[in-house]
Amino acid sequence: MAKVWIALFGRAARRAVLDYIKLVALIMLILLAIAWTIDLARNFNAIRAGAARDGEALLGVLLPYLGYRTADMVVRMFPMAVFFGVYIAELLRRFRLESVILISAGASPRRMIGAVLVFAVLGGALQQWLEQTGRPRAVEAQVALGYGSYAGRFRAHWTNHHVWFLAGDTTIRAQIYRGSPPEMRDVLVFTGVQQPQLEKVYAAGRAEPAGLQGDWRLLDVKAWNAADQTGEPEILDNILLPLNILPEQVAYSSIPGFYLPDAIVHRLKLVTSDIGARAGAEIAIWKRYTAWALPGTFAILAALLAQFGFSGRQPRIPRMIAMAAFGYIAVVSVKVFWEIGEMAAIPAWFAVNASIISVLLISAYLLRRLS
Repeated sequence: MAKVWIALFGRAARRAVLDYIKLVALIMLILLAIAWTIDLARNFNAIRAGAARDGEALLGVLLPYLGYRTADMVVRMFPMAVFFGVYIAELLRRFRLESVILISAGASPRRMIGAVLVFAVLGGALQQWLEQTGRPRAVEAQVALGYGSYAGRFRAHWTNHHVWFLAGDTTIRAQIYRGSPPEMRDVLVFTGVQQPQLEKVYAAGRAEPAGLQGDWRLLDVKAWNAADQTGEPEILDNILLPLNILPEQVAYSSIPGFYLPDAIVHRLKLVTSDIGARAGAEIAIWKRYTAWALPGTFAILAALLAQFGFSGRQPRIPRMIAMAAFGYIAVVSVKVFWEIGEMAAIPAWFAVNASIISVLLISAYLLRRLS
């Protein structure tokens, strides 16, 4: 028990954890500086013009905007910062002979992983909070602020194009209002699309949600029955149809699930008329289940790969570069699997977990080699 305590919280472990935090923070700051520069190059003029128009101080708008953007940026870049921060920290500790002294004193590679595990807990807590709570709130606040690409893409507005929904045997085409409450206009509903002949066609001026289970009330309706040979439509003031389109599906159409609060994401998981929306929601849910593991996964990989950059006490620069490149590919592979899962090409649970488990298996093999 005493050995476990020393491995996790001893002086050497505390020093290593502090090194990890410093280097990860430095890498994260460099990445944020680059991301801020790119973002402000696109949006600074609009922010300045908007602040002048509303009579507000520029910093009073700019600082909150950068704060909201930072929450999103950190979620995206934190695993990369963790890998390179821990990797560089371990290389520096090896150059300073700290690792060599500990190994000479009898510390095994497994014991040296203790400091990484402590850092993994701290980094995992941050990643989990940002993924599940911080980013959705920040994106919502940025949209309310009215600046940046998210404000333009996710604001409440009518689409200027028609959106198609396929719900079982029914197809719907309409312009949609992405807001609260959601609404549709210029609506066409085709029933029996999987049959040899259409059953009915409805044309409505507007449609409003009539419940949480996908029922919609169509207003100013003309209905054509395929069995009616006269071709004359039936005129109706309104009609209730089970379109199987959830209100959230319209209100948050084309918004990736990982930007949305938990309650909405779990509702979108029930969607059957939009495979992409359902797949995006499932990916977002699985990402929130596993967010706590991402920093630790790449911190362990980085700490182990750094040990293979040396031959005895001699640094091997080409090998160090190769190990860093391998780690970079491992981090990118996680996002590649996420993208494939959002396209519904592979199951969400596999898309999120496959690369993490693969990296952990590689780390286990490297640890065995070192031992």
